[in-house]
Amino acid sequence: MFNKKSILIISILSASLLAKDTIGFNVNSDSIEIESHTDVTGYIQTSDDGTKFKIDTSYLNTTYSYLFGAGFSANGSVKELEGLEISIGAKFIMSDNKQKSFFAIPLMATAKYKLPIEDVPQSFISAQLLYAPTSLSFSDASSYSELRVQADVDVIDNISLFSGYRTIDTDYKDYDKSLDKSIYGGLKLAF
Repeated sequence: MFNKKSILIISILSASLLAKDTIGFNVNSDSIEIESHTDVTGYIQTSDDGTKFKIDTSYLNTTYSYLFGAGFSANGSVKELEGLEISIGAKFIMSDNKQKSFFAIPLMATAKYKLPIEDVPQSFISAQLLYAPTSLSFSDASSYSELRVQADVDVIDNISLFSGYRTIDTDYKDYDKSLDKSIYGGLKLAF
């Protein structure tokens, strides 16, 4: 239904055009993912100075399928827990496994914690959960869920290395498909 090369090109272009924040990629033996996170706070008028708004895009290409995503989130620090940032939002997900199309709009929650370790580069751990029930799943989709746990280390200014684990389940109306369950590693560049 969708041309993988077109989706990849759109992802790379949108990431490079919008990359006021970060662009990154991660790989393992079976997949590659390209992602961008863009701070759009300056375009949104709010009375709260502590909340940041971000747009993110991603493209994951696995052996049997691909997954394209574009989302919007509000991000803020938890005042009672220094170093903890929470993000809440939603993401449009599109996938094609050569047999059926999949569209979903999962709700998204992320927690990122800056480790309070001195005399080492800044280090973070994060967890992200996305979930779309049947009411937010379309076309051949029944539900969508994604869980990621990740550790980041800022090796030099504006460059970080990261490693993590992800599990992505795309449930179709007549069967369930585990799109990806893997450990990955990657690099992020900040602008």
